[in-house]
Amino acid sequence: MRTTAAVATVLAVTGAALAWAPAASATTTECVTQPLGTAGLYAEFVEKDSTRHSDSEGAVAVGGDARFGDPKQPSGFSIGHKLTGADLAKLPGGHSLVVGGTLYANQVVLDNGSGIAGKVVDLSTPGQGFGVDGGKVKEGASPASPVDFAKEFTQLRARSTGWAGIDPNGTVAGSGDGLFLTGGDAKLNVFAVNAADLEKARAITLKVPVGSSTLVNVLGASYDMNKSATYGVYYQGADGTAPVIDDYALASDGFRQIRSQLLWNFPQAESVKKNYTSWPGTILAPNAKVEMGGKNIGPGHVNGSVIAESLDTVPGAETHRMNFSGCLPKETEPGPVVTPETPAPTETPVPTPPATPSATPETTPESTPSEGGSTPTAPTTSAAPTAPGESASPSTPAGPGETTTAPAATPTTAPSATPEGDLATTGSAIGPGAIGAAVAAVLVGGGFLAFAKRRRRAS
Repeated sequence: MRTTAAVATVLAVTGAALAWAPAASATTTECVTQPLGTAGLYAEFVEKDSTRHSDSEGAVAVGGDARFGDPKQPSGFSIGHKLTGADLAKLPGGHSLVVGGTLYANQVVLDNGSGIAGKVVDLSTPGQGFGVDGGKVKEGASPASPVDFAKEFTQLRARSTGWAGIDPNGTVAGSGDGLFLTGGDAKLNVFAVNAADLEKARAITLKVPVGSSTLVNVLGASYDMNKSATYGVYYQGADGTAPVIDDYALASDGFRQIRSQLLWNFPQAESVKKNYTSWPGTILAPNAKVEMGGKNIGPGHVNGSVIAESLDTVPGAETHRMNFSGCLPKETEPGPVVTPETPAPTETPVPTPPATPSATPETTPESTPSEGGSTPTAPTTSAAPTAPGESASPSTPAGPGETTTAPAATPTTAPSATPEGDLATTGSAIGPGAIGAAVAAVLVGGGFLAFAKRRRRAS
């Protein structure tokens, strides 16, 4: 595996050899809260560059350049819909958006809070949009950034490596194309799995006690969730009831708690690719380029946070404000990473794939009514169905996750409200068979995914 400069920095700082071989557990101190430091306050925390569209419910911090929205799509990017005053007070400088380099902006909306960037470049088409709505992003020199990305990522890499040296206390088992992670510790359940084994799984089932924190160390230079078209991450209760697939609005408070205390740690990965499936928990990949969606794959949400060296997503992919709230060893002594064992065979039945909705090149699946946050789009004259409880308007298009018709040729210049669209139905209703049609819908509808200010909907 190629050793990145970032990994080399960790080696120099810690003086520890990153030998990828079996080893004793790393020395740890007592479990503490907020182990991710400043990064734990953000839905997206990126060391270098980021290319984003659609929506992040939480705060966003990018150390390099940020390209938010694309006038060629056209699309935009909204930030901070779910942030509260208390959330903003905890953020460095009180900013919901931090860009250390240049912000290349096409219809960027800050629903809550303010922003700061080294420079702002308006990419919008004159007379047809805006760069940043409302002038909420202040320009300043790079040292003015309230986040020290170099310092934060040095610490994150050391912790990521240290956590990967903790001996697993949970079991990893396989059955057909299913993978089962089972832990019984009331406080912390640790798993180690090869990225190649995780890639083979079309269904991943997690069974841990409610209230416990979960650390899944995924070892390997790369991980591609679409290699076997993983169709879901499931939770299973101790009572042995049928597994429940992750979705934005889980019916179980216990499963929501498990999700919020779940961390996927990729200490070695230089590439992490996510498909259309809803992914629960926080992704920590401090040396990797993380991609959400791709050509002929479709978008997919993260019901948690993304911490990465760089981040690149397709229109429709969202990060939801479900920051990591678990408890992990904050201080670790980085050492050799534990080598995962081959998943043990099990006769546990693999969860059934979710139902495949009917879809055509001009129809995308219905939105999830309970999901907070709407997706701003540029108004057109085409009529479209609205989310439950909202009235239709000929000047208000559906969000990218809702049924649409062809857009009108003449866009308007002023921002307008739009109903919510769950851009991938958070993975709960889309099976592998629907992806081709869903992608076609994205391609057909991509011409009118322009963002504008959003109308709030009661939730």
